[in-house]
Amino acid sequence: MRILVVFVWMVFLAHGLGYPAAPCGYAQRNYEPESPEVKAVVDRAVAFLEKRPSRGEAGVLIALAIAEASKRYDGFVPTDHPAIQQAVEKVLRGVNGGSLLNASSLYHPCLAMILLCEVDDRKYRPEIIKLVKAFEERQLDDGGFSYAGKTHWDTSQTQYVALAYFVARQHGISVSLDSTRRILEFVMAKQTGNSWTYSASERELRISIHAAVSGTAYLLGDLLQLQPRLKVEKKVLEGLGVDLPPSISIYIVEQDDVGNDSSDSSDSAWSGDGPLVQINGASFKSCKARANQHFESAFVLQPHAWRYYYLYAFERYAFFRHRTEGDVGNRAMKSWYDSGFELLRKLQKEDGSMPKGPEPLMTPGINTAFAVMFLVRSSEILTIPPAGSELAGGSGLAKLSGQKLKELKNGRLSADQTSKNLNELISSLGDELSNDQLELLSDSIRDAIREYQSQPDNSRGEARAFLRSLVSDKNYFKRLIGVRFLAGEQDLDNAPALIYALGDPDVRVCMEAHNGLRLVSRKIDSITVPEKPTLSDFQLVKDRWTNWLLKLRPDAELLD
Repeated sequence: MRILVVFVWMVFLAHGLGYPAAPCGYAQRNYEPESPEVKAVVDRAVAFLEKRPSRGEAGVLIALAIAEASKRYDGFVPTDHPAIQQAVEKVLRGVNGGSLLNASSLYHPCLAMILLCEVDDRKYRPEIIKLVKAFEERQLDDGGFSYAGKTHWDTSQTQYVALAYFVARQHGISVSLDSTRRILEFVMAKQTGNSWTYSASERELRISIHAAVSGTAYLLGDLLQLQPRLKVEKKVLEGLGVDLPPSISIYIVEQDDVGNDSSDSSDSAWSGDGPLVQINGASFKSCKARANQHFESAFVLQPHAWRYYYLYAFERYAFFRHRTEGDVGNRAMKSWYDSGFELLRKLQKEDGSMPKGPEPLMTPGINTAFAVMFLVRSSEILTIPPAGSELAGGSGLAKLSGQKLKELKNGRLSADQTSKNLNELISSLGDELSNDQLELLSDSIRDAIREYQSQPDNSRGEARAFLRSLVSDKNYFKRLIGVRFLAGEQDLDNAPALIYALGDPDVRVCMEAHNGLRLVSRKIDSITVPEKPTLSDFQLVKDRWTNWLLKLRPDAELLD
């Protein structure tokens, strides 16, 4: 039986729950990816990358950095961006021609697979599957990966395959469960003391490799469901009858030996809430603990080599460790994002690039791409399916069927349609809508929902509860439409959901929620925001609106 350990965790409420982890509640006190200072550095870096046509691995890495920056700040991957289009075309030629499937190193194929997933995991599904199968076929007997034809493991290439597997699963692509388990067993077996070397023939313990492999251990633990994901939400403990407040979380500790032994690569093998493979839990826990201990003593911000690769790898380690344990070490490690941003801001040249390092392969283009991935928190972004993904529910207005679109434009849902149809309609939204299309859809969906609510057999509360759920959806447009509808009703019962939306990670949604509360409260000018508000400003505004509601309705139930 797994042990339930209940503990208190004070939640930093400035972030929105549209993201899988708190993007601004940890690792930094002064900066977050959405901070104007950070975005300015990223914008300059992206502008530099856009002017540097690159081939091969560098071109794919640069395209991926541009894609993740856009996904972070704009909510979608710009599939028509020249750098992304060029990289994708070359990747497709490489996959279908075979050269990328048989590449000497795995860096390029892994990055290529991740790019295809992010751009369109449906359109490029055949190529993605080919790459995954190529990785599985190249796995060494000890579970690691290396250069083509080599029999000696390489931890750097192995960690890229693990990341590719994780992204593939995020996009619903089948990956061998047995192969994934063997990578984790490789990571555990090759740990030397508290750290790892680059290869079997190397004795030096590089901090960059330590970050990469430590992050891989946590990533695989997350992927194989061997470790809990820290959750902050209201729960009722089964059998105890305890209704926990939002500041209480449940932490599930793994057993020494857990899971079911399975080598099936089908989706059914990946299903379930518990561990997906059998592994020695005590050894895995010890592996992570020793890795963390090494970081506590050896952490530096500026290693003498591989600086940008290191920052990129450390961000992944920090994301997955925090996702499991709720923190990222002590002392200097606690402010890793603040410190990393300050360093990169100092290093950035006038043209937006990061300087070339002592390593022969680390060009300004590659270093700048790694820096962008660090600053936008790419690991966090990769866990959010983009607009083109099946998991995101469609790729835009054009994906709606003709009949459904006609019904939307007419502002009607027929009497025999159910809330399932309503879910499908709004789930068809992507992140690639123009403002005019957004206005059309938001107005039409509002009318359609009201028509649905007017049916005698349908529950008004059910439809409203559905729209409240949109306030925390991963898709920016869905959240915006939900907020607009709730605000437009000018119903005090919607105030908790609108207050919740003030913690959204997008300032535009926050502003929409604020304006909605002004209408609901009839207090147009009593609570104001600056001319160019930030997420921090909206946290203060959120506190003021919360106080207003609780004074008016002391028994009001907030959604946080």
